[in-house]
Amino acid sequence: MKRRDLLKHTLLAAGAGFTGVAPVLAQDAAKKTYAGENELLKGQEGDPNAVSPRETHAYSIGLQAFQYGWPLVYFANLMWQWSNNPKSVLRPLNSWIQTKDFVATSNYRDGGSFNTDTVYTGAFIDLRKGPVVMTTVDPEGHYFSVQLSDLYTNNFAYISKRSGGPMWGNFLLMPPGWKGEVPPGKFDRVLQCEQKWIFALIRLRIDQDDPKEIAWAKDKFAQTRLAPLDDFLAGREFVASDFNVFDITKIAQNPLRPFVLINYMLTQNPPPETDRILLDGFRTVNIGPGMDLTKNDPDTNRGLARAARDGLRTLRAHVERPWARSVNGWFYFPTNIGQAKTTDYLMRAAWQSLWGIVAHPPYECTYLWASLDQNGERLSSKGVYELYMRKDQFPKVEAFWSITMYQDFNLVVNDANRWAIRENMKGLKFDADGGLRIYIQAERPSEDKVANWLPAPKQGNFNLTMRNYMPAPEIVEQRYDPPVLRRVG
Repeated sequence: MKRRDLLKHTLLAAGAGFTGVAPVLAQDAAKKTYAGENELLKGQEGDPNAVSPRETHAYSIGLQAFQYGWPLVYFANLMWQWSNNPKSVLRPLNSWIQTKDFVATSNYRDGGSFNTDTVYTGAFIDLRKGPVVMTTVDPEGHYFSVQLSDLYTNNFAYISKRSGGPMWGNFLLMPPGWKGEVPPGKFDRVLQCEQKWIFALIRLRIDQDDPKEIAWAKDKFAQTRLAPLDDFLAGREFVASDFNVFDITKIAQNPLRPFVLINYMLTQNPPPETDRILLDGFRTVNIGPGMDLTKNDPDTNRGLARAARDGLRTLRAHVERPWARSVNGWFYFPTNIGQAKTTDYLMRAAWQSLWGIVAHPPYECTYLWASLDQNGERLSSKGVYELYMRKDQFPKVEAFWSITMYQDFNLVVNDANRWAIRENMKGLKFDADGGLRIYIQAERPSEDKVANWLPAPKQGNFNLTMRNYMPAPEIVEQRYDPPVLRRVG
């Protein structure tokens, strides 16, 4: 069955309401499948407490639309947080953004599962008025990558050693439909964008415990530029000043808030034609570009309100129960993570957006997630754990590896201000055979173990993420077996 046909049947089964398109054959199959249907429906007629068909239909479609559009909702919130929230960094569009602490710490509470291996700078790039030139500088041998994504989290371009081509210089970002001329010899690379809104994220590897390296990285980021094409060609300095983004505070009490944002963002970021069959279903409840939710009847909006309430919970549950390869208590992230134009919308929403805002493809960085001990029980602040890595178990990488502690997609608050164990961390104690034993617990261990201590939260469950940057083929292909995480107390 072709993908479009499969999606169509999925929507039909969910009650998408394509009147008249279900063939007789499908009707016969349905009768056989639901032989006891009449018995199940007895008593529903005239029941004042029964959920109306319109509400049920809207709830089903609403959950699908929530999963499809969650990256757009997330980015709409993030754009406002970073540009207009007085408690945040207050940076305009078309400018580079860093967290207040510059290096990742548990002070940052906006999610995204930030790592402590690299420092970040990001930008929301607006191409509605024309091309923008992105200028980056020589990272001088440090790991360096620029991830370019649309607001659906599709990585349409990568600038890194693994991706090939120039790693720094002047990069022209061209919006769809632009008919201007590209001056020859001015750009190291010309990148055609499929959307007019772009999220760019730069990662630069430094020793975050070294003040000199932090200062060096700040200088590198200060030399990174964004400028409209006309300003760049004229040699004019561009000063970003546009803070005009969707004001999420105006809909804070709206029970249909996610769908209001989805409708707005779908208009700003037109969905591809390949997604038309899904959008046809969404339109039956007035979800889609330019659509108006106030035109729905009360039962329909009641169903959408339920979907809005349950949507994030279903995504969180999906993150907690990955479906990729599981080994020794660790789960590999899905093999299609970080790939452009994915049609796995649930993975895109849960893993790329909710878990990490955007995600690397496996060839750039492979992720493994641990949320269970050797007995299959949830990692908890009440437990004491050990992770022993033999020398031959260290991940084979061209760049670096790390193991980071998270709770609710944020770094865990702890008195030691330590959030990860990294392969280059100063002071780690290795055994005589070159192995490494990591102690994972909430309470400070004895002094002979502190050097290898990864603090757990004081309360609640937590999870660990192993990152392998520029991994060997055995990791990309999910043939590497990580060490067992054992509960010892």
